[in-house]
Amino acid sequence: MNERQLKSLFCSALVSGHIKNNDLVPTALDIRIVQEAHSRSFDLLVAAITKEPAEDYAHYNNLLVRTQLLERFARSEKCRIDCVSFYPVEVKSDDDTLDDRLPNQIIDAILAFGLSIVVLDRNHSKKARSLAKFLPATIICYTGVDDHFEVVSKFDRLVSTGTFNLHRTSLARTLGRTDNSKAYSRLVALERILQKLTFNQIYFENLGLTEEELEFLQTLAGVRLPPDGRKRIPRLIKETANTKLTDYF
Repeated sequence: MNERQLKSLFCSALVSGHIKNNDLVPTALDIRIVQEAHSRSFDLLVAAITKEPAEDYAHYNNLLVRTQLLERFARSEKCRIDCVSFYPVEVKSDDDTLDDRLPNQIIDAILAFGLSIVVLDRNHSKKARSLAKFLPATIICYTGVDDHFEVVSKFDRLVSTGTFNLHRTSLARTLGRTDNSKAYSRLVALERILQKLTFNQIYFENLGLTEEELEFLQTLAGVRLPPDGRKRIPRLIKETANTKLTDYF
């Protein structure tokens, strides 16, 4: 079948709940489905409104980073902001070719919404089942029967933190016990601001920073910058070249 037909069947499965082994994507609940969402970055964007808010840290941090998008949706649907979840979906029918675009689409979804869902048609499903568990995405396959689908691989981690993965203990060893808490909290705040800036400048004209965050950046602008290391690079190149020559002799 073509992509439009597969999309229609998957949307029907979301409403009817005909997705086997599914405990990630809410079905038969209060959901909104947007096709070709965010300038056609995603085939489908499923927005689910749950009755109870998620209380884990990943969802809390997700609220902090993606505030604008969640707030806009919550206000339009008149619901609590912590009861909203977004699920970007990439649909691959048997008429589509599975190529190197898929990994990029998965990464784009994770960077934008913290997770990725890929829906595969019947023939693609046969090829993908053995490799699905190695992908950082939830893979949902069409069974070939009516609007019935099956989750064959689940990646249920919500990626809400940045790529820095700051370690408090390493920072403490470097700075000493007196300053590590303050330094760590400020680095975490800066990381969160960078995430918010990256996300909001893609989807909004307004960067969505709070007054306190703007004040923090203004304070940071008054701090003297450390050397960027450009002068050190030629010396390092020379030293490592000399080391290689000495080891040879």
